[in-house]
Amino acid sequence: MKNVETNGEKSSGRFSCGGGILVISAVMFLYKTGEAMLDATTRPFLIRAVCYEVHKTIHSENKTACSDLGRFLVLEDEVQTQSGYYLIYYRLLLNIPAVVLSMFCGSYSDTHGRKLPILLPCFGSLLAAMMYMTSNMYMEYRVPMILGGSALQGMFGKSSLITMAANSTMFDLSETKNRTRNFGRLMATMFFGGTLGALMSGVFQDLLDINAAFIGIVSLFVVAISLILIFVRGDTKKTDKSDTADPDKGSSCEVFTAGHIKETIAVITKARSDNNRFKLISLIIVALMIHLCKVGEMDIKLMFLTRSPLSWPKSWFGYFLSVESAVMGLCLFLLIPLFSKKIKLTDVTIVVIGLLSMLAKVIFLGFSSTSWMVFVSIGLGAFIGMVPSTLRSLLSKTLKEDEAGKVFSILSCGETILKSLGSLIFVNIYSATAHIFRGIAFFAEAFIIVTMLVVILIMYRQLRRFQTSMDRLSVSVSVEDKGKTVSLTETQTAVDHRPASDDPVFCITVDNPK
Repeated sequence: MKNVETNGEKSSGRFSCGGGILVISAVMFLYKTGEAMLDATTRPFLIRAVCYEVHKTIHSENKTACSDLGRFLVLEDEVQTQSGYYLIYYRLLLNIPAVVLSMFCGSYSDTHGRKLPILLPCFGSLLAAMMYMTSNMYMEYRVPMILGGSALQGMFGKSSLITMAANSTMFDLSETKNRTRNFGRLMATMFFGGTLGALMSGVFQDLLDINAAFIGIVSLFVVAISLILIFVRGDTKKTDKSDTADPDKGSSCEVFTAGHIKETIAVITKARSDNNRFKLISLIIVALMIHLCKVGEMDIKLMFLTRSPLSWPKSWFGYFLSVESAVMGLCLFLLIPLFSKKIKLTDVTIVVIGLLSMLAKVIFLGFSSTSWMVFVSIGLGAFIGMVPSTLRSLLSKTLKEDEAGKVFSILSCGETILKSLGSLIFVNIYSATAHIFRGIAFFAEAFIIVTMLVVILIMYRQLRRFQTSMDRLSVSVSVEDKGKTVSLTETQTAVDHRPASDDPVFCITVDNPK
């Protein structure tokens, strides 16, 4: 059976309709809260562990030296140097295995379902948190155990895999007309989760201790895993290929096959009607460039805000990020439904609004010399969260039913790789130009945003016409078959834009009198 349409949403496989969207949103909120809390707790923990390692070899004072490094300059210099190396190892172990697994699981999830790719990152992060907590009991093995925990997170896919699976599931469960709203709400829950996780990490460590923080993290992942196991019954996605496949073949054993990589790459290289391949590749590039700006800006903001004349305490930076994330999440949650459902703005128009908001923010931030100007920039950038969520919605409308996992895995892997590349590019620009003018790195970001804005505007007419046809051309018929009422909604645009050899795509609802 294909997709089931109920009240404007779709059910796919054995995943319930509106409940499926609610479950995936709840899982992503819990995962992002746990991940942000884990990251904010583990990085300082790693630096402290490195201090104890260095302390054994070059310092003879008591172990309280690592709690007050400013009094021990030789130790502090060595810890800073060594911590930089270990943080690089930590980042590589987190990201490289996750990228590889995501490339396999994108195609796999299109055939066998989204449940396994959603479950794996939660389970891996749970194991990692337990390993980090255990390392606190064995001081001599603390650093290798922390690095081992980061490797576990990476090997189970981390955020790269679960983001791909969540976006693909949202594609499966959403009707075209509701997709922008649903992607926006999913992104909002991720913003809220990241905000809450960073705050909870500080609260747990200030009021209790680091073990309490790890216990809280473990509890979040246990609840997320329980939701998946209880409510995600069977596969979240079923395609014709999976329906006709041999049910005795173990689906999880088929993850690491070369065919999945080939299919993932082929989805962006194969010919498409109505210039859809150009639209697909262009939207992926725009989404990745915007993500490059986002991660690069995160690192230069820390240096920008702690440098004179602002000279913020480092603790303020955490509060600033929390407020910024909360504002963007709230804007997504409230305004995306307003723009897409009430005002009837197209996805392309919403992307343009978001890019203009992003442009205004970075230019204003580049000229900021007082704290109030920095906080005003948060308001100017309130619409930024609309860009990635709406681009995903727009991107999904160029895809067929069995392509979502592949395309979102490419996007997720690209974003993971750009986390390191964005930091490298923008930190070097800032370091080389800060003595001339502190805002030059932000203006470099503004140049990339303007370039992406021009690309979207050039494609504006094509994309708007494409979306209008997607939203308008739906034909519904009803048939009676063997005592069952079957409603068939043929998505006309999917037929118009499919290759000639493809069959029409149907959304099917079956009401059984029993």
